[in-house]
Amino acid sequence: MRWNIADIDASTVRRLEDGLGITPFLASLLTARGYSDVQQVSALLNPVLSNFPNPLELPGMEAAANRVVTAIKERQRVVIYGDYDVDGVTSISLLMTFLADVGLSATYIVPSRFVDGYGLNMERARQIADDGYALVITVDCGSASALEVAYLEERGVDVIVTDHHKIHGDRPQGVAFLNPQDWEDVQLEMLAGVGVAFLLVSAVYIKLKKEATSEQPLPTLKSYLDLVTIGTVADMVPLEGPNRALVVNGLRQIQDTPCRPGVIALKEVAGVHDRKMDSSSIAFYMAPRINAAGRLGHAETAVDLLLSTDFGTARVKARQLDDDNRKRRELEQQIFAEADQLLEAGGMKQLNAIVLGSPHWHQGVLGIVASRICERYFRPTILMSIKDGVAVGSARSIAGFDIASALEANQTMLQRYGGHPMAAGLTMDADKMDDLRLALDKAVGEALPPGDLDPAVNVDVVVPLSEVTNRTISDLEKLAPFGAGNPEPVIGCRAVRVIWKRLVGGGDHLKLRVEQEGRSLEAIGYRMGKSEVKVGDVVDVAFHPEIRTWQGVSTLQLRLKDLETPSK
Repeated sequence: MRWNIADIDASTVRRLEDGLGITPFLASLLTARGYSDVQQVSALLNPVLSNFPNPLELPGMEAAANRVVTAIKERQRVVIYGDYDVDGVTSISLLMTFLADVGLSATYIVPSRFVDGYGLNMERARQIADDGYALVITVDCGSASALEVAYLEERGVDVIVTDHHKIHGDRPQGVAFLNPQDWEDVQLEMLAGVGVAFLLVSAVYIKLKKEATSEQPLPTLKSYLDLVTIGTVADMVPLEGPNRALVVNGLRQIQDTPCRPGVIALKEVAGVHDRKMDSSSIAFYMAPRINAAGRLGHAETAVDLLLSTDFGTARVKARQLDDDNRKRRELEQQIFAEADQLLEAGGMKQLNAIVLGSPHWHQGVLGIVASRICERYFRPTILMSIKDGVAVGSARSIAGFDIASALEANQTMLQRYGGHPMAAGLTMDADKMDDLRLALDKAVGEALPPGDLDPAVNVDVVVPLSEVTNRTISDLEKLAPFGAGNPEPVIGCRAVRVIWKRLVGGGDHLKLRVEQEGRSLEAIGYRMGKSEVKVGDVVDVAFHPEIRTWQGVSTLQLRLKDLETPSK
């Protein structure tokens, strides 16, 4: 695999080292990631919520907060309408919990992925109006629902749209349209849907706090950061700026503070209840279980879990999600194998973009499989489920290619579309899939040079193995949490010797011990069991170092990203 090794300016390293009192390794790592300003790095290493803007100064927020306060005081009928993914589920749970805490019992609607599709639709809008609701608050959706919002307003139902997706077409004209894509603050554009919902909660909180009494105190805003953190990490938005501040503080909330029963039960079934809470605990263990409900059935189970007020009920819901997640993994493996075979049989591996579909594929897991295909072949990937001539699917992309903008450029082929630069959803006529494949193949070829389509690993720094120590782990922890926009640092070591090898996990994973100048460390390569490396080989390794604890014993381990024989 090709290594992209960052350029490091020695004078910048010294400036950061002297100005912040950090180690040369951490200063080098920060420089490799493009940081050069001492004040900027200080803000990165010490993220605080106090740097957030006053939410009431954001466009539309004053009107939105006033309308919610009126609903609370007059005990009006309010419905929260959200998406079926983790971002939507946590956004719904956040607003439902906050409103309950301030004395208003609201209702929620989470649509079916298979019946309703994404976002607010006209049938749901009619249902809401017929049921006599006074206020609708959308979360993680609504930017593409101008017609539905107009209908509700005509029926006398007020609408507040909170969303973060790209805006296509006319903006909804309700009480307020809250979308950071419409704001001037570039940092806020990174927010997930749950982050926008949290800003609305914060604005309402500010107004209610002026009237709060000691007999009726308000809950602290920090008490909701567990939900904000789960949704933010799961939605793969950049963990920079405001998102970093939210997630750093939210992880502490989940780790240190007795939190809601649903989160405790979720940690238990996910097997992360006794480990240090980090972004990977959410991204790889907790979030997939929340997502499984909406992917295989209905996301109401996940919302009900997070809204549970007693642990017994929460545990039942969490176990149900765990069962759904097990079924999801089985479907994922089956579709991945079939998609791989289609690529091979169709001779499509040489194309710049992958577009595949089948009537046998379960629509709910296509996003996950598309991610795996994209990771394996390093190509933007769209997988579609076909029924009655209509293809519905998910897209995933690679760095440097904005898949949402590419779909927008080809919208004449599509019935519906939307998403982010790295992930999107779409609906189209199945007979146009070949046309879309060719259009994307051309677009990727024009946007990226050929070398950018070769699998690569971004290596932050290259050091001798002797410099990989527990102090290295301590330095890396200062940059956590890791995720989109702030990926796990990758370290490279040249010419280490393999002194021990075995296969684990049924032969799927590779375990090694590598040595260089007397320093030896254990390494694990997940899904690298087919590597032909032998004991005695001298190899270059790219890895993320971590502390692994087993039966009470902690050891430093290298989690391999790549393993190559040095070129001669």
